[in-house]
Amino acid sequence: MNLAVLMSLAGLGASLTVGLEAKSPFIAGRLSQTKQFELNLTWESFAPDGVAREQFLINGQFPGPPLIMDEGDDVEVTVNNFSPFNTTIHYHGIEQEGTPWSDGVPGVSQRQILPGQRFISKFTVQQYGAYWYHSHTSGQIMDGLYGPIYIRPRTIPANLASAITNDTFEQAQIHNAIRAPSLVMLSDWFHMTSEELQEVAMSANIDPLCTDSILINGKGRVNCRSPKELTDMVPDSVKSVLQGMEYTVKGCLPLTNTYAQTTSGHNLSAVPASMFYECHATEAAEEVIEVDPFNGWASLNFIGSASVSTPIVSINNHSLWVYEVDGLYIKPVKVDALTINNGGRYSCLVQLNKAPGKYPMTVANAGFNQKIAGFGTLSYTHTHERSVVSTPSINYGGIATSTDVVTLDETVIEMFTPSQPSEHSDKTYILTAGRIEKAWEWSLNGNHSYGLTLEAEKPVLWDPQSAAKSPLAIATKNNTWVDIIFILSGNTSTLQPGHPLHKHSNRAYILGSGTGDFNYTSVADAVKAIPDSFNLINPPMRDTFTTLPAYQGKSWMAIRYHVQNPGAFLLHCHLDPHLTGGMGLAILDGIDAWPTIPSQYGPNGKWGSIDA
Repeated sequence: MNLAVLMSLAGLGASLTVGLEAKSPFIAGRLSQTKQFELNLTWESFAPDGVAREQFLINGQFPGPPLIMDEGDDVEVTVNNFSPFNTTIHYHGIEQEGTPWSDGVPGVSQRQILPGQRFISKFTVQQYGAYWYHSHTSGQIMDGLYGPIYIRPRTIPANLASAITNDTFEQAQIHNAIRAPSLVMLSDWFHMTSEELQEVAMSANIDPLCTDSILINGKGRVNCRSPKELTDMVPDSVKSVLQGMEYTVKGCLPLTNTYAQTTSGHNLSAVPASMFYECHATEAAEEVIEVDPFNGWASLNFIGSASVSTPIVSINNHSLWVYEVDGLYIKPVKVDALTINNGGRYSCLVQLNKAPGKYPMTVANAGFNQKIAGFGTLSYTHTHERSVVSTPSINYGGIATSTDVVTLDETVIEMFTPSQPSEHSDKTYILTAGRIEKAWEWSLNGNHSYGLTLEAEKPVLWDPQSAAKSPLAIATKNNTWVDIIFILSGNTSTLQPGHPLHKHSNRAYILGSGTGDFNYTSVADAVKAIPDSFNLINPPMRDTFTTLPAYQGKSWMAIRYHVQNPGAFLLHCHLDPHLTGGMGLAILDGIDAWPTIPSQYGPNGKWGSIDA
């Protein structure tokens, strides 16, 4: 399929409802067992929120086209780089069992894809649910290089729907909804490119934690509010974080707030006023998600593709039944508002039993860094245009509008199919995460920063022993159980936010978390002292998990995973400025059982130029 044909398909749009027998126009070779996709990356002027800037488009659209697969499929994705930048594509949450060379991380599993070159990833999906693909080079997620993935399940547990309703007709409707979800990407957007943001962060010594708008499936507008209105949204109990200041008209914490930017060493004259202190509203199109009330239920698969914001979403007058998190079924939980952690995926059922009409959807930032929101609409089809009186569950600042609003407590998620980790681990790593020296520089392991220059280095997949003893790598043995304990520190002048950490390859069990000192050498020791802080029976399984923030003290989180997929992978923060600032580690899993790398994916592999 050539570029011109692909560009003609751009009118498909970013919003997608997956049909029961949907066939994506980007899938070829249906007669074989391999689903083939082609992604053409270009760098063009586009205006998602009404302000034009240069950004990535994929097959002529933003976000990129949905990749629709079936559980058990062999998959082949050809990435053609028509852009002027080096890049790679990572398939977030796809375990890459037996195919670590297709994980898409430069300097870890592959070399970068140069302008005018192509790369072909091949893997098998033994998973189901919502995922996404995105660049893993520099901060290119902030430039729009991402799109959704949905893997249709072979089967749906018969008792999943019965955990929500006893009505057998509604249970059938729920099963149909799960198989035909709407894919909903929640993002933040920047009027500066990722390179420009990095240049300002380094020259001014700041954390670029302020965005211009919130997008739903790549659509949204710039919204502005008065500083007083935004500041008044903060509850009195936590207003001390503001240090007596007001939010800016753009909703940002001022650069002089030390909790956000540290105490010294800044060159604030290098920060453009538009980055934190100016706001110019636009009237761009907002997303409309159409649902058919005759179906009874709809499934919305929320994908957390934001770079610095932590979106919290609610739909007026509608509850969300969360039934799947990070591609695994959980015992359904009914909530009014749902926080979508960066990189995480949350699939929700919505009962379509309200008066026919259009219902506003609010997506606000739940973090302290900025008070900002975007909006969309859940629209019932087969109805006449009519106004509906409805009530939001959250306000523009992401705060619940009443004490009755229920949000998801991620610490009490129960897996639908119980899964228990090993009672003991074979190896424990204690990692101290946080800033090092500068406001923009971060580490996942003490004072060791995983810098962007490593993206251009020889992939460690080719020579794992060269990195095995590096403080920027963890080396494990195959078929062992590994514990990782993350320690965060804050003090009277610095607030360390929660970090959404993403583990490539297989998922981890989230054993526990808490505040205060972690004065133990292992989880086993900690369990003896603070047993109520741990769940070793049926803990949540995640590939993306968020630590507790550290405010005037410490916080910690403990995870455990089984090494069963030898290869080189990455563990990192999914806040883009933190990853580009060095908050990552290479994981050399199963270094004693290293896979044989196919020649095409090794040092001599050449995929050729696009025109070849």
